[in-house]
Amino acid sequence: MYKLLLIGHIIAFSLLGSSAGAQADGGCVTAKCHATVGTKPFVHGPVGARMCVVCHNPVKDKDHTFTLAAEDDELCFGCHETKRDMMLEDYVHTPVANGNCVGCHNPHDSDYRFTLKGKASDLCFGCHDREDFNDKFVHGPVGVGDCNACHNPHASSNEFQLRESPEQLCFMCHKEQVSMMTKRHIHPPVEDKCTSCHKPHASKAQFMLPDDPPFLCYNCHTDIAEHATVTNPHPPVAQGECLKCHNPHSSDNPNMFALPQADLCFSCHTEMKEFVSDKEFKHGPVKEGDCNACHDPHGSNNHRILRKYFPEEFYKPFAEENYALCFECHNHQIANDEKTTTLTDFRNKDVNLHFVHVNKDVKGRSCRACHQVHASNQAKHIRKSVPFGNIGWELPVTYTKTENGGSCVVGCHGPKEYSRQ
Repeated sequence: MYKLLLIGHIIAFSLLGSSAGAQADGGCVTAKCHATVGTKPFVHGPVGARMCVVCHNPVKDKDHTFTLAAEDDELCFGCHETKRDMMLEDYVHTPVANGNCVGCHNPHDSDYRFTLKGKASDLCFGCHDREDFNDKFVHGPVGVGDCNACHNPHASSNEFQLRESPEQLCFMCHKEQVSMMTKRHIHPPVEDKCTSCHKPHASKAQFMLPDDPPFLCYNCHTDIAEHATVTNPHPPVAQGECLKCHNPHSSDNPNMFALPQADLCFSCHTEMKEFVSDKEFKHGPVKEGDCNACHDPHGSNNHRILRKYFPEEFYKPFAEENYALCFECHNHQIANDEKTTTLTDFRNKDVNLHFVHVNKDVKGRSCRACHQVHASNQAKHIRKSVPFGNIGWELPVTYTKTENGGSCVVGCHGPKEYSRQ
């Protein structure tokens, strides 16, 4: 049909009056008229073929007067028929939606591919504020002026005329990140879209983040922000190094840990790793690699970032709340009854030896007076020595477990034995 229309234009053009006839004979492009049209590197097809009447209708008896062969984008779709379907997309670029193809394209010729009116980025900045794309860190495609790497300049089924869905667009370049979607635990913003945490054009922070950690993280993790004000914050938290422990995208470990929990903790606490590695008896949480059972990984108002209170002192008047941490797992009645046959195996007949050691108004001994809280080579996590005084003395402890009790040879009292029978 369009070929018939084109032939009709040519016939009509040849039958015009004398002025139009002169134009038909000499053509529209002469030394005196439109001399520069079609001289640039990229020439619109009809111009290159000197077929001006494809787009322009000369007006009969009026010298150098024309009307367009069709209205707005219908003129372009006459040749670019395959582009018509883009008008059916959910998101259409405003100039396209308005039928203003010449808002971006020169209909005759151009120094730029696709007869664009300028460099792609400069052309975009004709409408979009350039300042929104300038900052300390600039996304690669923006930096080289290739807006079309991410956006379809005409229309798309994706918001902002993105070439792919947001969750797939980034992976077109960042192929090394594709595997993160296969991990057991995926950060919710990653499941949503990358731009939840990354700015797509330019940013003041590295990695195109809208703000540096931890402030970016605090936008969602408001409860963690409170840990920055506790008496004993975990050093990575105090220094804003969330990514020192957490992978921001995904992980096979709970809580987005970069490593299994114990390995993660031991990567900094190397002395503790060496201490527990060769011990025969390990405290339950240590054996399970669950450091967080006792320690708050972000910070605490208790010493050693313990989750609940535990006395720093060797001696402490007994009260259940003074051992709140231990009683999270252990029977809180264990030191309350002077005599028992059920609360503990650490008894001489029915005399509760936990009560004897701990339940004192003045010199009640803390749990760690006898037990090593992480690991030991003696049964029941008995320490190999007991700290004494303020000068670093260590009193040796030798504990022997028997079928019905045990014996203890320690520097703080003479040798003792106990039996449950």
